[in-house]
Amino acid sequence: MNLDLWKIFYEVANVNSISKASEKLHISQPAITKQIKNLEDYLDCNLFIRTKKGVILTTEGEAIYNDIKNGLNSFNMALKKINDKVNIVTGCIKIGISTTLAKKFLMPYINSFHKLYPGINFEIITDPTNMLKDALKKGNIDFIIAKFPLKITDDFKYEKIGTMQDIFIASNIYPELINKKIVINDLINYQFILQRQPSSSRDYVEEYCYNHNVKLKSIMEVASASLLIEFVKIGYGIGVVTKEYVLEELKRKEIFELNVSPKISKRKFGIITLKENYLSHASQKFYDFLFK
Repeated sequence: MNLDLWKIFYEVANVNSISKASEKLHISQPAITKQIKNLEDYLDCNLFIRTKKGVILTTEGEAIYNDIKNGLNSFNMALKKINDKVNIVTGCIKIGISTTLAKKFLMPYINSFHKLYPGINFEIITDPTNMLKDALKKGNIDFIIAKFPLKITDDFKYEKIGTMQDIFIASNIYPELINKKIVINDLINYQFILQRQPSSSRDYVEEYCYNHNVKLKSIMEVASASLLIEFVKIGYGIGVVTKEYVLEELKRKEIFELNVSPKISKRKFGIITLKENYLSHASQKFYDFLFK
């Protein structure tokens, strides 16, 4: 049987959508539908259930998908290796990362790397970490750059790049806190601005409070670190943010760092990859570049 039929089935199953698979494979939707029907006729069973939101695997379809996915992944890795030998300075590197970490850490590396290899492009995906881990497992991204602690399973591997320091910040609307030694319990009656869950940064703050028997009374939630910083600047409350993200704001005295005891422990950040995944030549070059 034509291997293309299995590849089409695999891609539709991966994205649960004929239209999305059509975009990825550059094959028309009617052609994909026809190929799926041909495969179903050959196997004498239905592989998908059609819904308004897309398609989902039948019991038979899921069993077949689980049987073939490792083989197709190995086949795709072999194709990557062959293409790499032909095109060693071209390609697309797909990275999963938070918006703020991309801006404050990743962009300078991309800028320098692009000057060396202008034929290599980047695709930056800033979905929540759990979604990024699913995308990594499916082969839709090459690796994730994230801060820890972070729950990862045995099929992932992690390599540390460096550390970052989380700090308490406030604006001049709280003059009583400027240059003052503060115990964390002194702040429990202030409003705090924290990132909304799911967020590893929020988890880290909550773990810190739990370890020091502190319960924050008033919390405003925001979607990102950049938005958190903006709300602190206009005086909405005290925030917790990675110091490396606000060096310019601290220098311009738009905000100040609170001298809180005990300090929040430094956080590691690094790269998450799949243990069994093959990185393309372009991705491996950039991966190595991040550690120079």
